[in-house]
Amino acid sequence: MSDSNDEEKTANTEEEQREHQKIPSIEEEAVRNVVHIKLGWRSWLVVAVCAFANMGQIFVVAGAGSVIAFIVRDLGGSPLSGWIIQGPLLMQSVLSPVLGRLSDVLDRKYVATIPPLIALVGAVISARAASMSDLAGGSILIGATLCTVSVIHAIPSEILPLKYRALANGILGVAASCSGLMAYLSTGALTALAPDGWRNIFWMQAGFHGLTTVGLFLFYWPPKNTLYTHMKLKDYFWACDPIGSFFFISSTTLILLALNWAGGAYHWSDPHVAAPLSVGLAMLVCFGVYEWKGRSDGLIAHIFFKQNANFAYSTFAFVVEGWVFYSAVNSVIPQIVLHLDFAPDSFKIAVRQLSFHLPFMATVVLVTWYATHFKDLQTPLMVTFTSFFAVCICYTLIKPSWERIQLVINVFAGIGQGGPLALLPVAVQLTAPHAYLSTATGLSYSARAIGGAFGSAALNAIINGRLTGHYAANVGGAALAAGLPLSSVDAIAKAADDGQLYKTTIPGATAEILAAANEASKEEYAQAYRLAWVSVIPFVVLAIVAVWLLKSVKNIMTDKVEATVERVRSDEAKKAEEAS
Repeated sequence: MSDSNDEEKTANTEEEQREHQKIPSIEEEAVRNVVHIKLGWRSWLVVAVCAFANMGQIFVVAGAGSVIAFIVRDLGGSPLSGWIIQGPLLMQSVLSPVLGRLSDVLDRKYVATIPPLIALVGAVISARAASMSDLAGGSILIGATLCTVSVIHAIPSEILPLKYRALANGILGVAASCSGLMAYLSTGALTALAPDGWRNIFWMQAGFHGLTTVGLFLFYWPPKNTLYTHMKLKDYFWACDPIGSFFFISSTTLILLALNWAGGAYHWSDPHVAAPLSVGLAMLVCFGVYEWKGRSDGLIAHIFFKQNANFAYSTFAFVVEGWVFYSAVNSVIPQIVLHLDFAPDSFKIAVRQLSFHLPFMATVVLVTWYATHFKDLQTPLMVTFTSFFAVCICYTLIKPSWERIQLVINVFAGIGQGGPLALLPVAVQLTAPHAYLSTATGLSYSARAIGGAFGSAALNAIINGRLTGHYAANVGGAALAAGLPLSSVDAIAKAADDGQLYKTTIPGATAEILAAANEASKEEYAQAYRLAWVSVIPFVVLAIVAVWLLKSVKNIMTDKVEATVERVRSDEAKKAEEAS
């Protein structure tokens, strides 16, 4: 009897594995056994919990990053300060696709619930940190929750109908924007309370992560994953693509470390940059070759490309969006506002950035409605990317006298970013069957982060290269021409670069000389930023081409619900289970 049962289990396992090889494409899934499921409070509550979780993740990135200088002033340890932000982002970039694959194979609930607990511990360690090394270690633990970005975005997508896929991602996009805005405005106020007021930022993070875990544990009860059952441990391990995961984790870790170092600590030719970057790129090529020739159901499943090349086009466009956002928008624009004297301090810069954030949120809402109503992703993506192309052109002409014009440019930048960030994840998800939903989502966000790392390194190199070669000579020359003694040239150039021109006593410097040096300083920064924005234009053009090549997804956006959390009637449950 025992032998017959073992044989039956083995037969079942082999049959299930054969069925797994026949996973239908998303186009086939969208119209197969479609059951209309009425969405109730359970579905919308889970969507709200995921939106809250996404707010917590964005707060991690936006919160502490804006007050790093004050943290360094309180704790010291400046060389390690970059890990406050880079640690969590590195964790997200490296582990997001792997964790996504794990959630597709095993259980999405616990893969989403456990990492925020680890982040909670990291936030407490960071809030109580006695040194920068403690804070860096806590920040890396906080990164555990960022790894679940693939899962957090997959859950709303699978519990709502395919026709609401844009709505699911749009809700998370609005939540992310609100969180970023809250982080920028609140962290400055918290830091101003006391020298160690920055610790309150991490206590707030702890609250976000703790409530996320509680919410997902109490309210998210997905249907059982029937695709991978009665499998041996080694079969589960293989289903998670261990070889591809090794190549991906190793390559992205090395590449991101190299690019972070290239952003300021070392030159591109330095072994700290050249060695890990070369090895990382080689391993990335190995990853691509393995996923192409080694297996068809790995992290980059061949089924993504079964019907068309939408996965490749949308992922590439998302890489460009990351390149633009993490470097040009998130880093360079605040620098432009500061160094061209459009706003004098961090809080006023944050207030001025409302001209970006508010149009961004409005655009997310508008494109989400349009894409859901008309079942069209391509049109709003073309419009918004074109808007950002115009922004790039404007910034290549930026002048110190454009204080008000820059606000208008910021509005169009918000419009240009809102569409891609809301709809490109949808375009990626609508290439993946349910069995690979979180894997595809994780790949897209990891690709976006890698694009951001490359963009930040490239733009920093362009800006720093221009300033290093021209800033001191031209600022000092302007002051010298205005009558400054030769012995004070170096001092005035350094004071201007440090933003202390009018706060430092410089021998021989009159009001007219200081004004000449200030104008020269602003012009040098403007020229450096113009060059940086010129480098962005070709990539935005390529993204527009990629979006133009996208095929329609109208036939996929049906009433199909891939994994409802509603308590459907038995006949509906049977059909829904068969459909999934």
